[in-house]
Amino acid sequence: MIYTIVNRMVYNKNKVDDLLADIFVKVYQNIQRFDERSKLSTWMYRIAYNHCLDHIRKAKRDSLEAYEPLDSMFDLSSNGLDAEKMVLKEEREQVLYALVDSMPERYRMVLNFYYFEGISYNDISEIMGIPMGTVKTYLFRAKACLRGKMKKMEVL
Repeated sequence: MIYTIVNRMVYNKNKVDDLLADIFVKVYQNIQRFDERSKLSTWMYRIAYNHCLDHIRKAKRDSLEAYEPLDSMFDLSSNGLDAEKMVLKEEREQVLYALVDSMPERYRMVLNFYYFEGISYNDISEIMGIPMGTVKTYLFRAKACLRGKMKKMEVL
């Protein structure tokens, strides 16, 4: 679960492993601060989210350092689909990831937490440190933004 969030925030697999190690060290060092008002998983997501944001800010979203090419994220040999279908699927996924990645950080993270991780509004609220109403607003705006970008690119 933590791996998925880190991987979605920072697309460089080499950096993901380093960040995961740092995150689990932080969890271990700060376990005494866990106050049981929220779930342990929510608390760990919050640490991971903040650590990744710090990393992204430090890297200043330098595409050469912070992200690996999207085509390396898909293994053509692992799926039973024929090559043409797999290439088309990969292209659609690349477009979708690029569109989501071009969105403001808050919208992108709400989309990732809600749709890719299946995290509830309440838990997203705790992870991101924002009110639940704001989570719903961000999700609504993120979907509208994504829909607009897809229409503009004639993907829909």
